[in-house]
Amino acid sequence: MKIIKKYLLILILVAACDYSAQELSGIPGAFVDVGFGARPVSMGGAYTAFASDVHSIVWNPAGLSRLKKSQASFNYVNQLGLVDYYYMSAAMPLSPESRSAAGILVISSGDKALREWTFGTAYSKEIWGFLMGVGVKVRYATFGNNTLSKTDLIIFEQDEIDAGLGNQVFGSALGFGVDVGFLFDLSERVALGISFRDMMSSLSWDSDNKNSDLKPKGKYSEALPTEAYIGLAFKVLDELSIAADYSPGFIQDANPKLFAGAEGVLFKILYLRAGTQYYINSVQDEKFTLGLGLDINALPDMTIKTDFGYLIERLDNTVRFTLGLEF
Repeated sequence: MKIIKKYLLILILVAACDYSAQELSGIPGAFVDVGFGARPVSMGGAYTAFASDVHSIVWNPAGLSRLKKSQASFNYVNQLGLVDYYYMSAAMPLSPESRSAAGILVISSGDKALREWTFGTAYSKEIWGFLMGVGVKVRYATFGNNTLSKTDLIIFEQDEIDAGLGNQVFGSALGFGVDVGFLFDLSERVALGISFRDMMSSLSWDSDNKNSDLKPKGKYSEALPTEAYIGLAFKVLDELSIAADYSPGFIQDANPKLFAGAEGVLFKILYLRAGTQYYINSVQDEKFTLGLGLDINALPDMTIKTDFGYLIERLDNTVRFTLGLEF
């Protein structure tokens, strides 16, 4: 059994470091992963090996098997002061003996110009002494439903206004994605995590307008970029943990990334977090994160979890808020 585990781990590591690119249109402007959950983001996104709560659904589904109790979470972020994201998730352990768990999520973002929905589910189970998880996402988007009137465009000529309104593109998109994650406990204090986001994916677009002479592309399909993450988590003390992730860039213009973060616990209720994200390139686009968490035992079997995260980056700083329950 140890030989099987050894070769499986080697195979996964090789795949994570040398995963061949697919037929992609590039990094998508739709369904962007802005980082969900104030706790993971506050740790710089170094959460692949640290995943242990309901947010594991999107970071590393294998982490769901670390759940001791059921959890529910609501997250809100106004990304760069431009786009509102709402993230809701719930997860529960299924069998303590087999260390299995399952979870669901809903993500909503945007407005009538571009509204996106993601519905997902994930399952995790202990196999041969390590944890493995699989997540499936269904994505749906509508765009071009924002209303424009001629009075909004008075600086243009009348024929330009008519042409512009006739060329306004509208339509929808439907697709799916599959995530796979693994967690290996190398010792009581050290864990190795590997995750593939959108290991398989497809997104089909259907667009149209009112201009019969100049039609948009219409129906076509594309794949979303696969992202791989390799992480280590180390419990330095009972009250202090550190983690680091590496993500290779598989496609053109996607830079390899390094993530690092730490979490400290005070009085078993107050959490202090900090982290950084570093892109391996010649551009000064590093990100820094800070976070604060508070656990409140509202009832004997229920804990209210509140988390705040602050992301510092070149374009604009972003605040994240998470409200959760553990029961």
